[in-house]
This record gives sequence, structure tokens and C-alpha cells, in this order.
Amino acid sequence: MSLRDKIRNEDKRREARDLFGQFGVNSNPYPPSAQNTNNPHFRSAADEEVEARVIGFLHDHRSQVVVIQGTQGVGKTNLLNFWEKEIEEALGDAEGYYVIRYLADPEASFDGTIRRLFQELGLEHIHKLSIKLAQDDSPIEIARMPDMRVALHTLAAKPTENERLSQLFRDWLLGFRLLKAHREELGVQFRLDTVEAKTSALRDMVLVSSKAGILEGVFLLLDELEKQDGVLGPTAVVRYLSALRAIIDALPNHLFMMLAVTPDAMLRYSEALPAFRSRLQNQILLKPLESVADATALANFYLTEARRVAALERAGKKAGNKPLVSAAVIAELFGRLHREAERRGDTGVRQREFLHGMHNAAEVVIQAK
Repeated sequence: MSLRDKIRNEDKRREARDLFGQFGVNSNPYPPSAQNTNNPHFRSAADEEVEARVIGFLHDHRSQVVVIQGTQGVGKTNLLNFWEKEIEEALGDAEGYYVIRYLADPEASFDGTIRRLFQELGLEHIHKLSIKLAQDDSPIEIARMPDMRVALHTLAAKPTENERLSQLFRDWLLGFRLLKAHREELGVQFRLDTVEAKTSALRDMVLVSSKAGILEGVFLLLDELEKQDGVLGPTAVVRYLSALRAIIDALPNHLFMMLAVTPDAMLRYSEALPAFRSRLQNQILLKPLESVADATALANFYLTEARRVAALERAGKKAGNKPLVSAAVIAELFGRLHREAERRGDTGVRQREFLHGMHNAAEVVIQAK
């Protein structure tokens, strides 16, 4: 029998079994290890800590750096995904806030992150700033860079050329090649071609925008910071961390930075640049699953979420509540994974590994003849 025929037969078998009628789900509720986006988020004590820090930042706008530490597979990406959405929903239509999620690239500099920050601010923000400064240009004096002050005064003085000047200003911030138009129309003389220059420009933009009343806060969520370790050489890593530290130091207000990193990488980064560790004392630890009860709670949560979604999609139809994976299978799976974890020196079972095992266990039931 060809693969095509087998797939068709499997589709017919699944339809005949009616997963919704038996188990209350439309498909396998447990994600395989390769699926790390669009997964439900099982709240833990770590979420309470993050929530408290977000609320504190929204009240006083004082910059905070929150470090999410955990080994690979314990849910760091899932947590950042969840809080990106939570913050955006909480802010609603509130203006002046920017939520930026960035996956750390293994580059030899911090250029990519700063460039993303400027891109998120975008032309609309520059338009708003130029209009505000045309009404009152006093916030410009906060800027330290001479080129920044000149460029902002130009924007404020020529509101009729807003679109053209805003594009030139944005390209200058992004570090593009300095053209004749930048010098003659915008008034800038030097290209932002170093991390230090871009960091200074970012500081000026944030502070001037805040003083002008169009920026309240920037949420920067950096994931997989450990990718820098082992890919870059020691010198490049120190430069990267130094640039990250420079942004933290440059913005005592209006920045909420959340970093996800493994403990091993954090230890090596601290040894490479001790001053970096001193900025990262606000740490939240994500733990692996330590008991069958923990594993069962996680499994039940994913099943409940899948049933909730399925019920909404199949309103009016009778849903089944038969367990998809039995308690005995969950206990056996956790025990096996826990023994494997102990052999490699881990203290518990990583959530990603457990959910992948649950996915396979559920597939056995789903594909049963």
C-alpha cells in the first residue's frame, strides 16, 4: 500500500473514531519537541514574579532587567511568548508603549538588537515626535549627541517635509550609508556605524520621546541569549555583553528588559564580564518537573486547554471526556524520563521532553485501529 493510501485510510479511521466524541479534542493536545510556539502556557510561581515586576514598571517607569534562568527545555521560550501577549493585551490601546520580542542572533555585535529597536519605533513614531517638537522643541536639549540635536531641530523646523525627513532620519538611525541628502537636508555629519554610537542615539531617542510625551516604555524580550556562547569567540562575546550592558546603563528609565538564558551560559558570561552580572541580579528560576504530580498537572492542563478550544469550535456537539493518556502511562513516562535525567546529572524532567513523550503516547491511542 502506498503512503498516499495509508494517509487516506488513517484519515478515515480518525473520522470514524471521532476524537471529539471520545476524548473531547480535535487533535493531539501535546506538542512534539520541535513545536515551541503557539503552545498553551501553564502558569507557575515564576509568572507571579514576572507579573509583579511588570506592574511595578508600569507604575514608575524605572528600568528593570529580569533574567529568566533555566536549562534547555524547561519553558523559557514559552514563558516569553506568553508574557509578550499578556503585556500587549494589558496595554490595549495605551499609546507610547512598544513590546519587542527578539531572538538573539549569533552575531559578532549587538547591532541586530539595536537595529530591531529602531525598526519597531518606525516612521510613525518619528512623525509623532516631529509634530510634538514643532510645537515645543525644548525636549531636544536632553539629547547628548550633536548630530541628534541637529537632526531633531531640522525635523521640528520643517513640518511640511515630514515624510521625506522622517525617512532620512530613520535610515540614519539604522546605520545606513551616509548620503549627501543626510548631510544637506537632515544636517547630520557622521554615520552611526558603531554599537556605541547607536546606543547613544537610542538613549537620546528614548529620553527625548519621553520628554515630548509620546513614549512611556519599551519592553524588550530577548530569547536564547546563550546562543552567543560557543558560537562567537571570547572577544566577540565580551563585546556583545558590553553592548547589552551599555543599553541597560544608558536607559535608567522606560526600559523593561527580560532575558532568557541557561544557568551555564550565565556563569560563563559572568566570568567573561563580571560587570555584566552585577546588572542582572533580578533573577527568576524556571525548574524542571520534579514529581509525578507536577507531570500530571502539566499533562492535564494541556488536555483541558485542547478540550476548551475544541468545544468552542464544535459548539452544540457532545464532547467526550475519556482520558487520552492514562495515569499509569503518565507515571511510567515520568519515571523513565526522570531516570534518564539523573544519568545526565539533571535534577528533574524537562517539560519539553515530557510533553514530547506525551505526544507520542497520545499518538499511540489516536492511531490505534
